[in-house]
Amino acid sequence: MEKITLKLYEFYALDYELNGLTNTETKEKLSKGLLNEKLSLVTKYWLSSLAKTVAAEKAAIEELKNELIKKYGTELPDGNVNIPIMISEKDEEGNTKNVLNPKYEEFDKEFGTLLQTEKEIEYKPISLQELSELKTDQHYPVIFKLVKED
Repeated sequence: MEKITLKLYEFYALDYELNGLTNTETKEKLSKGLLNEKLSLVTKYWLSSLAKTVAAEKAAIEELKNELIKKYGTELPDGNVNIPIMISEKDEEGNTKNVLNPKYEEFDKEFGTLLQTEKEIEYKPISLQELSELKTDQHYPVIFKLVKED
């Protein structure tokens, strides 16, 4: 096992690289993810183990994100909280215009700072040989950081 330090935003990217990405509105599969590629069973085992670690970190980040949403957001009648990116504001002449929500800017700044935080994780290095048979049109930049040349 080895250790690597990643920025928290890289955990989101690593999750997408491992598990794929689907458009939540259209349900269109945008990428299938490395775990859905044809790989050896051993490689899939270690990547699945990594995916569990990544999912736990991502869940912790999401929890902090939700706390920030509560801090900067507005509670809706249904109990949900949101932070609109744009809000309506009247100018001196009484005309309504959309402007960037200052509360959203504060949220975005604080969340952006959080995502730059580094976290060390332990993982089983992936051998370049283990991926030699892989034929894909996908790009895996964070996974490539975990690949060890033979």
